[in-house]
Amino acid sequence: MERSPFLPLPEGMVIGQVELSEAHLTVEVISTQPFACCPGCGNPSDHVHCQYQRTVYDVPCGGRSVVLRLLVRKFACWTVACPRKVFAERLPDLVQPWARISNRLLEELKAIGLAASAEVSERLAPRLGMQVKAPTLLRYLRTIPPPSNISVRVLGIDDFALRRGNTYGTILINIETGKPIDLLPDRTAEAVKPWLAAHPEIDVVSRDRASAYADAVNQVLPHAMQVADRYHLIQNLREHLQQLLDRKRTCLPLVEDTALKDTQASPMEKASSPSHLTPGANSDPAPTLLPSERQDMRACTEEELSCLISADRKKKISRDKRVSRYEEVMVLHRKGLGLRAIARLLHLSRNTVRRYISSPTFPERTESSGRRTKGAGKLDPYLPYLREQWKAGLQNSSRLFAAIKERGYTGCQSLLRRLLSEWRTELPPKRRQGSPRKPRLTEQKGQHRLSTRSASFLMILPSEKLKARDKQYLEHICQASSDLRAVYLLSQEFVTMLKERQAEALDSWLTRAKACHVTELTSFVNGIRRDAAAVRAACSSQWSNGITEGHVNRLKFLKRQMFGRAHLDLLRVKVLHAI
Repeated sequence: MERSPFLPLPEGMVIGQVELSEAHLTVEVISTQPFACCPGCGNPSDHVHCQYQRTVYDVPCGGRSVVLRLLVRKFACWTVACPRKVFAERLPDLVQPWARISNRLLEELKAIGLAASAEVSERLAPRLGMQVKAPTLLRYLRTIPPPSNISVRVLGIDDFALRRGNTYGTILINIETGKPIDLLPDRTAEAVKPWLAAHPEIDVVSRDRASAYADAVNQVLPHAMQVADRYHLIQNLREHLQQLLDRKRTCLPLVEDTALKDTQASPMEKASSPSHLTPGANSDPAPTLLPSERQDMRACTEEELSCLISADRKKKISRDKRVSRYEEVMVLHRKGLGLRAIARLLHLSRNTVRRYISSPTFPERTESSGRRTKGAGKLDPYLPYLREQWKAGLQNSSRLFAAIKERGYTGCQSLLRRLLSEWRTELPPKRRQGSPRKPRLTEQKGQHRLSTRSASFLMILPSEKLKARDKQYLEHICQASSDLRAVYLLSQEFVTMLKERQAEALDSWLTRAKACHVTELTSFVNGIRRDAAAVRAACSSQWSNGITEGHVNRLKFLKRQMFGRAHLDLLRVKVLHAI
């Protein structure tokens, strides 16, 4: 009997016989401890009552699974007051009581479970000489204790989605070490306050613009300095700029689409076609509708928007954008272009173009309750019959629709077509028959307005990062409206102030931005003043919430990795102990 360096054992245990097979390695391990302590009273005993055998799986060796056959003993307890009369000796350094795997194997399985999902780990473990089921592995992971309660001086806090649009939680990061500290089940102030109260040593809190976190810190840690995240400040500015550009969409430049060439055109002709239009250079004026078709479609003026509340203002701006698309579709249709050509030029679906053309006037959106009816679909009772006919070779939607119509189907044919289109994806591809495709009938270059989202990014990016084409777009925007030019200059100044930590210029900027009398910029200024201390700290402090945002991104990956089993307790383990 000897101890082996290849299979290290704790003190008081030696290796007996070793049996080797093609897939398994069975090792007999004998306990030589002179006595054992009773788990009930703690008194030692050297009186051996009997001996028994335990089978424990250990980490694999050389591609073979290792099985430990433990020869352990039971001792008699002579303490009169102890309720135990006989107890088995414990081997805590090797295996836990009643466990079937060793401590080493348990740690290896936990490491695999932390690195991959439980389902993937179940498939991976046999290749590594181990066996584990996904539910068992999840149970092992949930036994991992939380990290010790360490002190934190600079805290990063942000929310994350457990179920997007429904349930949210809070992640807490130690920004100095860059490691996550804890996950909370909600993002409200009431959920954050108890945790903050347990850490009075916090001096700096970096957060986003959420008011719930600001209120919690103000109430529990009034001495802590709050730092608003600079990324979210610029993002909020860009969102307000996009709202302004939505209102002034006619000031955006026209962008030329890629030319639609004949299918028989040579590659050299395709390569020589221009792909972008310089604003204001050799471009035809935008076509307009007839006066009778412009009824109820004129752009909203500043006075009209100022009389509306925020929600109605957004609806009005959104409607004007749809009206503009409708006008462009009608002009191209009147020129003789087909549905497909119009859809390609304007980047719209053919159904939208067809709806616009078939409507005598601009089709307004219908108000909906926002609720979806639950229950079985109209096609569900006929699915067995449809599948039977489909396998029999009847794959024509019109004939199948007529067949189920005779059997009492009351739904529309489009629902059936949608189902059959999914079934057709399972069929092998068919070779095209008949004459070749006709060449496209137009070589016109489509034009559309620069999107408000793209324009808003141009207004916050530094000029040295802009391409020549983007500078032309930006110059067109600034020349089209004095308000847009003033807002652009203020936006550039705000971004520079954040990057270069010019906190002393914040008050002057807020005063000048307020004096512009632009509704969207005024709303942004009011939000800054409500959170003035945190914004001022963002303009002067070195701390940022970028590390927290990175951990939120990693959390999303871990959540999607767990195949729908990402409850908060398991997600906390995966985030705090991720490999």
